[in-house]
This record gives sequence, structure tokens and C-alpha cells, in this order.
Amino acid sequence: MRSYFSFIGQNAGFLSFGFLLAFLSSFGQTYFVALFGADIRNEYGLSHGHLGLIFSLATLASATCLLWAGRIIDRVDLRLYSFFVVLALAAACAIMASGRGIIVLFVAFFGLRFCGQGLMGHTSQTAMARYYDKGRGKALSIASLGHAFGQAFLPSLVIVMIAYSGWRGAWAWYAIILLAVMVPAVLFLLRGHQERHDRLMKRLDSQEAENSGEADGGAESTRQWQLNEVLRHPTFYFVMCSVIAPGMLMTGLLFHQIHMIETKSWDLTWFAACFSAFALFSVIFGIASGPIIDRYSARRLITWYLIPMGVGIMALVLSDHPLAVLVWFVLSGATSGLHRSVTSAFWAEAYGVRNLGAIRGFVSGISVFGTAISPVLFGQMIDVGISVELIAGLCVIWIVFAVPATWLGLRFLTRTN
Repeated sequence: MRSYFSFIGQNAGFLSFGFLLAFLSSFGQTYFVALFGADIRNEYGLSHGHLGLIFSLATLASATCLLWAGRIIDRVDLRLYSFFVVLALAAACAIMASGRGIIVLFVAFFGLRFCGQGLMGHTSQTAMARYYDKGRGKALSIASLGHAFGQAFLPSLVIVMIAYSGWRGAWAWYAIILLAVMVPAVLFLLRGHQERHDRLMKRLDSQEAENSGEADGGAESTRQWQLNEVLRHPTFYFVMCSVIAPGMLMTGLLFHQIHMIETKSWDLTWFAACFSAFALFSVIFGIASGPIIDRYSARRLITWYLIPMGVGIMALVLSDHPLAVLVWFVLSGATSGLHRSVTSAFWAEAYGVRNLGAIRGFVSGISVFGTAISPVLFGQMIDVGISVELIAGLCVIWIVFAVPATWLGLRFLTRTN
């Protein structure tokens, strides 16, 4: 922990920027928007299915745009890029507060998913992975805590704001806070960024001029890959089997959690209490991942980080006992905590940081596609009578194949470099 405090003290401003953007991504996360679900359905006269369809279509549109927009961060000043991302998120909140009609609701959902879930997290993780080398793991793990803090504190705040201001009033306040507080805060935390960027460009130019040897710390290749080169490289596709798994599988299972609870005769209160264990272990393993990445590299972790989640989901296959929920959430929380830091660090180590925005944007877009499709796919399975145990078993099979696939993919990367 001493190394963490020392690192934070030396880099407080930029780390706070990464943390803040990760926190603000909560405005576009499913758990946050879902808190307004009942009010939105009543206001627009929508069924559960119709609301879910609009939200899924907006998510898919967001994922498509993220494939393109993610790369802009490689060519635009981080201060300008962050400014417009926060500004666009504020606009989406304002549309939610004042909009009327299904089309306007779709536009608002799109803005929240694209700017919140998509670009906020993308900007945070890309910035931390790009501008830190030896301390990359710690920087990513600290910034990722913003997601956990959002999950811990925002739901209660939303309930209070809806009670006092109404659901539209709550969104209006979010827009005002983003414009009046968060935009200045982001720009303040990025003061002096030009010097940081110039140092990075000088280091990359020097490495490319040498065209040999290893980067600082030995973890990062001196080669700076273009996105089209990455997409022609087999490692990318093998590793993506592991990268998309946590979000896709957990979203699919949790989206149908009520059906799971009813099928297994679990108590809803107990299930909700166990979710706190998920958040706790996500934070613990997220913090622990930083020094481990810095010491051993993300390449060594990415092959194995899915295993806890696989064991946890297996508990759903084997048992209806209430403790199976706790095992699932604890072990899945461990994988979730490792996920953001390990995967973001891996892309930087494997393919360099000059075009990291384009690479991470493409990865994020594919991952969002997975989270949009899995609830529909799992729902169709439930509708045709496939049991929760079999669905969970298929998730385990995915992980069983993803682990050796990732290991094989790393062999291609080693031979290439």
C-alpha cells in the first residue's frame, strides 16, 4: 500500500482525472439508467419489452459509433476530447430531462450509452494506459475504482433525487452538474498535460528511431501497431475470447436474475446482499491488480484471469443452495476487478500506445455488442425452455475454451515480436 500512496501523491491530478471519468461513466451504465425504468415506462406508455428494445438498439448504435469515435483520441488533444465528451453527456442528460416522444428517448439513450458507458470509460482507460509505463497497472487500477464508487453511491443518490425533484428533474440536475462542475474539474485536472504528452511523443519517437530493444521495464514492445495491423494479427481474435467474456456473460445472467431467483427458490434480499460481495471483491482485486501488473505484466495475467469467474458460474450449475450465489458473486467479482486493468494494460503492452485509442475503441465497441446481445440470446433460451443451469454451463464452456485460446494467441504474439 505504501507504493500506492507514494504513486498517488506524485500523480494526484492525472489519476483523479482518470477516476473522475470512470465515475462519470456511471450515467450511461445499465444499472444507473434502469433505476428510472418504471418512471420512463409510465411516462411513455411502454412495456418492459418495448423499453428494453429501445435501450438495446441504442446500445448497438453506440457500439457501432464507438468503433469510429474511439480512435479520435489518438489525434486530438486529450483536453479537447474530454471536454466534448463531458459536454455531450450533459446534452444527453438534458434530452432525458426535457425530451418527448419515442425517437427523442432513443436519442437520449444513445447519448447516455455512447458518451457515458462508451467514451467516458474509454477515455479514462486509454489515458492511464498511454501516459504511464512502469506504473501503468497502478494507474489503471486506481482509475477503475471510479466505476466501483459509482456503483456504491449513485443508486442511493438517484432515489433521493427522484423523490425530491422527480425523474426528469433528476436528469436536469445531472446536466447542470456536468456543465457547471465537471467540465471545469476535468480541465483543471488536465492542467500541464501538454508537457506530459510531449514527453510521451519524444519517448515513442526515440523508440521507433532505434527500432530495436525493449521499452522501459521490458513490458512493452517498441513497435507501435496500427489498428489494421492488429486486426490482421491472430493474437487479437484469440485474446478477444477472454476480453469480451466478463461483460457479456455477467450481463446476460444478471439481466435475467429474477428468473434465476424464482427458478432456484432463492430469497431476493439474500441475492441483493450477495451483490455487495461482488462489489467488494471487485474493488479488492482491482486494487491488487495494479502492482501485480507492474511487476509481472498483463500478458501473464490475461490468460488466467477468467478462471475465478468460471468456477463461480459453475456453482450455479451444480447447486441451488443459497451459498452458490455468494460463491458466484465473490469469484466473479475477483475477475471483474482484474478485468479493466489487465485488459487495458495488455493492449498497451502488446501493440504499443501510439494508436491505443483506435485499438481500445474497437475492442470496446465489440464488447458493448456482446453486452447488448447476451440478454436477448439468454432470454430466447429461457423462452424455449432451456434451464438456468444449462445456460450457466454454456458460459463455463465459453471460459474453458477462452483460456487455452488466449494462451495460444500469446504464442503468436511472442513469435511476432
